[in-house]
Amino acid sequence: MSSSSSHNVFEAVLHRVERVMLGPMRGDLRYNVWVETIASILYGLFWATTVGFFPVILRNMGASEDQLAIYVVFMSLGLILTPVSVAIFQRYRIVKIASYIWMFGRGTLLLVPFVGNNVTLFMVLIGIFWVCELVPSPGYVRLLERLYPDNLRGRIMSFVRIGMTMAILVMTPFAGWLLDVFSHTIVLPIVSVLGIIASLVFMKLKVDDAPMQVDATQPKTKVGDILREISQNRSFLLFLILNTIFGIGTLIGAPLYAVVQVNRLGLSYTEVGYLGLLQSITWLLGYFFWGNLVDKKGPIFVLLISMFCGALMPLGFMLADSFWWLVPAFIAQGLLLGGFDLGFTNTAMNLANRSRLEAYFASIHLVAGIRGIIVPLTTPVLVSMQVSESLIFGLGVGFVLISMLLAIGIKIKPTTLETA
Repeated sequence: MSSSSSHNVFEAVLHRVERVMLGPMRGDLRYNVWVETIASILYGLFWATTVGFFPVILRNMGASEDQLAIYVVFMSLGLILTPVSVAIFQRYRIVKIASYIWMFGRGTLLLVPFVGNNVTLFMVLIGIFWVCELVPSPGYVRLLERLYPDNLRGRIMSFVRIGMTMAILVMTPFAGWLLDVFSHTIVLPIVSVLGIIASLVFMKLKVDDAPMQVDATQPKTKVGDILREISQNRSFLLFLILNTIFGIGTLIGAPLYAVVQVNRLGLSYTEVGYLGLLQSITWLLGYFFWGNLVDKKGPIFVLLISMFCGALMPLGFMLADSFWWLVPAFIAQGLLLGGFDLGFTNTAMNLANRSRLEAYFASIHLVAGIRGIIVPLTTPVLVSMQVSESLIFGLGVGFVLISMLLAIGIKIKPTTLETA
């Protein structure tokens, strides 16, 4: 079979999946779906080789529990700065600025060969990466609203993320092998190029990319006004609280995951890659039904199921005494990644004041950032107080279950879910 006919078959299969999942679409909508899908596939190849292995790389380089806790903090540091990005996106085009920020952050990994096995310098590069990766978040949420209609957004987000998770699925075990055979100082700079290309593809989106406009008929919004409005929006406030508690549950044991994998279980990069493969399979399979569930049952329903899956990750690490104990934990984590992504984003968009969407999401990210800085730093303190790893993981399970109880109390009007 010629390369041309092979390409035609592959293209036909992709379009078949598109028709089954999304149905007929306008030409401009289909174009944006495929542009974002291609960018997501490239990002998935980048993600699988970097983010999925950062903690294990650090531990193998000799990072302490304190340094692993700081790494987890870096994952939230960019969220603190999202209010700054809201101000930036009110002055400049969203796609262009977001893409430039992502390219800069991913480009820092090109410098990995120059830091060698210096843990501190490597963490500085990762810190810059995470800040740049997360700062554009409010702008991306606004783009989702502009790109896709409400009644299709869940399924389109699923379709786009299927491309990303398929790439992660294929790349993760291969990435583990690459890191075992070659040094991370060789592998990371090479895959960073894929992350940069993904940003360049993202810039091809055709969307109303004008800066976020402030309603001229409304007085200038102040921080106090936003806080007052959120405090009066009972459902959104409850959502903010439960997300904080859920995050505490998932973060409190996170600095110890690499410790368990490297020190307690002695896993190789290849074995970590196998766990990532399992996670990617369920992450991918989940998107085939999460999107439909969001559109038909509502985002709260999806949020609850995925949060339950989130409780199984710390539970698995609490019980783990071999590689196999982590298998169900990573399977559940894969379901969480897809379901929480869609359930969280769509719940927040339904509860927020649409005219102030960026400010609402900035408040979510700001609170999450503060939580993400404080909680991981408490873990080494607990360890120094001789609190066992199992108890710390058990606390994580408890916090997640509490957040689920709060989620049950959130109500979204049916008319909101049916918006076309």
